[in-house]
Amino acid sequence: MIKKLSFFCFVVVMLVLAVPLFLYPPSYTADGETFFNLRCGLCHKSKGGEAPAFAPVKYASSQWERFFSKNKHQRKKDISAEVSPEEIELIKQYLMKHAADSDRPIAAGLK
Repeated sequence: MIKKLSFFCFVVVMLVLAVPLFLYPPSYTADGETFFNLRCGLCHKSKGGEAPAFAPVKYASSQWERFFSKNKHQRKKDISAEVSPEEIELIKQYLMKHAADSDRPIAAGLK
């Protein structure tokens, strides 16, 4: 009886610990590049997208900062239902980190 109870407790604990991994996979939890490709890539595709494709080097970091601080994306399409504020912040950090005037500019667009 004790072995069965111990096994049951073990299974319950493992399930409780595993649930966050399914909801927030490690590769998506803090990766701006992933969110850039995953979220921005929905519309900004090089072929057949409803919005033009772009890369981080399209703007300097100060321009990206202004774009996000003035919420300029809102002028064309409300993305608040598709992209959380946390994801937007990660995307912004990624774009600024790899902007035209950064130490590590990235010219490659969406994957």
